[in-house]
Formats: sequence, C-alpha cells, structure tokens
Amino acid sequence: MAARAISIEIGYSLTRVCEVDYKTKSHKIYKSFTIPTNEGMINDGVLTISPEYVENLKSALSANRVKAKQVVFTITSSRIASREVVIPFVKENRIADVVNANATDYFPVDLSQYQLAYSILGTIGENKSSQQYKLLVMAVPSALLSGYYDLAQALKLEVVAVDYAGNSIFQVVKEECAQGTNLIIKIDERASLVMAVQDSVLTFTRNVSYGVDEAIDAVMDTLTWGDVSSVEQAIRILQKNECIAEQGPTRDYEETEVSDSDEAPVVKSAREKAMDEVRAAFMPLVGGIGRVIDYYMSRNTNNPIDRIMITGLGANFRGLDELISSEINMPVTVLTEAAGWNLTRSFKNECFGQYIACVGAAVAPLGFKKETDKKGKSKAKGESNNVNGAFLAYSLLAIGLVAGIAMAAFSLVRYAGVQKTNMSLKAEAGSLEDIIPIYNEYVATKAEYTKVNAMYEATENRNEGMYEFLEELEEKLPSSVNVVSLTSDAFEVSINMLVDSKEDAAAAVQQMRSFHSLVPQMVTVSSLREEEDQETGVTTINFTVVATYRPVGYEPEEVTDETGAEAADGAAEAADSGTAQ
Repeated sequence: MAARAISIEIGYSLTRVCEVDYKTKSHKIYKSFTIPTNEGMINDGVLTISPEYVENLKSALSANRVKAKQVVFTITSSRIASREVVIPFVKENRIADVVNANATDYFPVDLSQYQLAYSILGTIGENKSSQQYKLLVMAVPSALLSGYYDLAQALKLEVVAVDYAGNSIFQVVKEECAQGTNLIIKIDERASLVMAVQDSVLTFTRNVSYGVDEAIDAVMDTLTWGDVSSVEQAIRILQKNECIAEQGPTRDYEETEVSDSDEAPVVKSAREKAMDEVRAAFMPLVGGIGRVIDYYMSRNTNNPIDRIMITGLGANFRGLDELISSEINMPVTVLTEAAGWNLTRSFKNECFGQYIACVGAAVAPLGFKKETDKKGKSKAKGESNNVNGAFLAYSLLAIGLVAGIAMAAFSLVRYAGVQKTNMSLKAEAGSLEDIIPIYNEYVATKAEYTKVNAMYEATENRNEGMYEFLEELEEKLPSSVNVVSLTSDAFEVSINMLVDSKEDAAAAVQQMRSFHSLVPQMVTVSSLREEEDQETGVTTINFTVVATYRPVGYEPEEVTDETGAEAADGAAEAADSGTAQ
C-alpha cells in the first residue's frame, strides 16, 4: 500500500490541503479542501503561525478524516535564489557532492544559513566524453523553513519535504508538455508564476508580482453581485458570473434620478461600470504576463510558443483566459487536466488549477529539508549524540582500572575496527578513481575561468549596467507607467515618467528599488508635479527618478517592506506638496 501524505500550500487568503499518495506513480488524490489563511500570517513565503490557525487546520483535518501523519509543503518566495549551472557528467549519486562543493560559486552568501536543492534540466554535449549536466540549483533560507516545521510540530506531523511551487507544477504537467514549447501560467492571489516547459524539460521560470487580489477586492467593494463579505464568496462570483467587461470603458456613467420606466437601463449601466472596474483590476496582471512572454520570445526565437495554458486560483475566473488572450494576441486555454492523472470529474473541472501545486508537491519534491533529530526538532549542524560513546568510554575506563588485560583486549578490538574502516575507505577510493580525470579537468577549467573573470572585472565599467537596467525596466515596470524620457551616464540614470496617480508613482519607485541593476538606497525622486489636461480635465503625475547603477562587485541589500513604505510615503508627500523629496 502506497504511503499517504498531507500536502499543504499556504496562500495569502486561502490554505489548500490535499491527502495524496507520496512519491508514487499512481497520482491518487484522496481528499482536498481549503481553509482561510489568517491575515498577515504569510509574507513572501515567511510563515508566522497563530494558535487560532493551528486549531482551525486541526479541525479541518479531523472533519475531512485525514489520517496521514507525514506532510509536504510547497512554497513560493522571492527569497528563494536559483541558478542554472553546468557541471561535469558524473554519476547521479555524486551530483549533490559536486553542487555542495561549488555552492559558494553559485550563491555568494553565508550558506550555513541556507538549504540547497537541485533538479536536472538536461544534458549538454553529444559524446559521452564531452557531456555535462545542466542543473537548476536553488537555495532557501533556513529561517524561511522554520515556520513550516513549527506548524508541522504543532499539528504533530512529520515533515518529509518542502518543495518549490515551480517544481511542484512541473511534476504535474511534464507529461502533458511532452512535445513542443508550452507556457504554463499559475495565477494566485498576489503573485503569478510563468513557466516554459519544452519537450518535458523545464527551461524557464519567472515571477510576476501581480495576482487576482485586486479583482477580488473590486467584487467585494460593489453591491452589483450582492453583499459579498468574504474572499471565498468573491472567488465563487468570479468563477460563476460574467464579471469582466469585454473591453475597457467607452463612456462616462452619470448618476441621475430616473423614473420607474428607466430602472432597467440604470441597473445595466451599474453592472457595466462594475465589470469595467474588475477588468481594470486585472490589467496589471495581464500587463506583467505580457512583458514576461515578450522577454521569453525575444530570447528564444528558435523555439516559438506552441501553447499557453493558465492554472492556479485565477484560472477558473470566467473570462480571464479570453482577456489575457486578447491582450497578448495569442490563444490561451485553461489547464483542467493533465496526462497521467486520473482525476474525478468534480476535481478536474473545479479544483485542478487551485490544487495543482499542492498535489504536484507529493510526486517528486526538490526536498528542501532541515536537519532534525528523531523527535522532529531542528538540530544544529555538527550536533551529534555521544551518549553511547561516553558510556562506552567510562565503562572501558572502569574495566581498565580493574585489569590491564581488559585494556589490552579493548585496544586489539579497536585496532581491528580501524583496520576494517581502512579497508572500507580503500574500496570507496577505488570506486572514485573514474572521477579523478573529470575533477582534474574541472579544476583546470575553473582556474582558467578565474583568470578570464579577473580580466573582465578589470575592464568592466559601470556603463555596462545600463543593459541589465533596460532589461529589468522592460520586465518589471508596471504597465500603468509611461516612460517619457531617459538619460544615462557611466554612473546613474535619470528617467522621466507619467502615471495616473500618486499611488502609481509610489509603486513605480518601490519596484525600481527592487532592481538588481540599481543600488536600492540610491533610487530617489528628483521632481514631481501634477498636470491637468485643459480639454479633458484629467490629472496626471509627471515625476523624475534618479538612480545609481550597481557598481562592479556590489551586492545590494535586501529591500524590506519598510523601504517600500518609505518610497510610497515619499511619493505621496511629494504629490501633496508639488515638490520632490
């Protein structure tokens, strides 16, 4: 009988739970349900549990008669670092050793505070002698994992793995994407994930910092679809009703008193206005997806996209697939099933997208896992249990005090043990002889790379940062921002932008502070003013941001939520005063 596991994905609004077969090919789903996630409990993957949430989850597990005692979590976070790397073609059981030995080259951080995992993307080279592995290596902060282990301990469950959501989804769709280039877009509350799978190989992943939460808020803020008091209600309305206008607003809506005979047209106009607001709420998400697709296509001209499929919480929102399709001018379908998965009709039609990462995490998780003792508690590296050894030492000491013959006998036994260990090490060394030429070649190649890199760093100048900056500007800047002009020198860039509101200006500044090409603390607003169109009366915000390029060798500090709040406050204050801060 296959081992069952509880698979959990904790989102900003909802927590998704499945009971599934763990690490089997049967892909059987026994139970699935959701519970609300407490507000503020999760922030960019970092989990802070509360007793109330633990009790709610315990009750839900009991009510659904979930009996499994092992749990796997799937997470999404910008704190998870990833690198595509190439290593020598060694035996698969030696890949982890090569990755760990070179981890500091991939991630220039204190790796004692991180956990590593990898997946094989494919091989490079036609001949066996020249073949290399292409890997996706990921590093997750150990502190991020702690919250999930604390939750498991509170639930009295054993953590068997913590997976990355991108890998979880890939495990579900890889058979479905066995041919051609397939784009999978997972749409969630506050963020989305775009993945490219080519011939069952994951080749590309990008995060989009927009989701469906603004559309959910738009439904809850209007009475058009009744008194909506919960996120779950708003989601059901978006799934069952036509809430998205076919096109943007084309006329103004007037609030006037009318007779009973005019009631029907007024009701219709109110609904149209609400649908326009829902459509507008989706546009940052759609614009972000479009920019990622453009970015992918510009760098993969030889591999055109064959299919685009959406999944996740937003996939079943009525009309969202059509909206995305019309904006990017490419066909978009909803992923409702996947090859190799035997799903019930109800789960296929209504639950598949919402639970896709949840069920996929149990198939072949990457395996971010903290070191724990037998009781499931975290254990520091290097910690060991020396109780038996100490007992043995004291016993031998006592025996030695009684008789020297016993000590001699112990020495002989110990010598025999050392001899046995020595023979075992010699045998292991012999099994590793085939890797020595590969390792020597690797060392020589690495030395040559160090020389070339040193020469490059000696000739690199800051003006080269402009290329990376323009790429990030294209990929990350919100679609609501219009770039009026841009000037640059060897040290800094000045960009003049036009937005509809001071909130949009603050969002743009906050987003630019996350650019890797810029120094976050050196992104400032140099001027800001309100402009009013005399003909239309529409007011816009014209502002200029001055930013400093990241110097060679500089690793920017993490931009916290407090930094983003300072950017928003600065832009808002500037808009109120009409001067730059």
